[in-house]
Amino acid sequence: MMELSQEFAVLGAELHGVGDNQAALRRIVELAVKHVDGCNWASITTLRSGQGYSVTVSDEVAGQVDALQYQLGEGPCLSAAENSADYLLFDVRDEPRWPRFARAAAAQTPVRSVLAFRLAAGRPVALNLYADQPGAFSSDAVDTATIFAAHASILVALNEAQDQATNLEAALESSRVIGVALGVLMSARKVTQEQAFQLLRTASQNLHRKLRSIAAEVAETGTLPELPAPRTAEPTEANG
Repeated sequence: MMELSQEFAVLGAELHGVGDNQAALRRIVELAVKHVDGCNWASITTLRSGQGYSVTVSDEVAGQVDALQYQLGEGPCLSAAENSADYLLFDVRDEPRWPRFARAAAAQTPVRSVLAFRLAAGRPVALNLYADQPGAFSSDAVDTATIFAAHASILVALNEAQDQATNLEAALESSRVIGVALGVLMSARKVTQEQAFQLLRTASQNLHRKLRSIAAEVAETGTLPELPAPRTAEPTEANG
């Protein structure tokens, strides 16, 4: 336990410095494999519009078992994320709650038992621990895993905040670029702001490019990109 505390301290120090948050998420699942008795593989699952995605995986096997649940639409990790509850799958060969996943996991992977924790985060997220033996997770292992779930919740929350900040920064930059382009067009074409925006939107639609890309070109060159020439109908031969 002392070694584990030291590793968490190192992880925390990295986060307070210039640590890569995605790397920290990967590290937490690797540490789970190392320190939770019985655990061979680990991952973190999130839901977006009802579809499961792996935030990070310890290795290929964890990714494979995650993918089976996403493909089949059932499994302990999806249930943990959706239902804000923890789940223990004791043996994939005798599991009635997620029968399709259990059969597929038994046939296609070395996983035999699963421990899934719902993480405290803004979006549905679960920490998934996989073992190669039935009933691999003892009560002590579950207690240790609970500590990992708490730390993983903090990392996921930090990752969410980082994503939100990045998205906000990108949105503000797009807004600035579009604002500059509108000003250029209003001055050059003597049009209103609404008319200038319509010019940008028309160019975006006709050129099949994002509006921000069109705006960036206008801001740089001072003019709209040329639109494709309208297609003319092919002449038809008269019958007879």
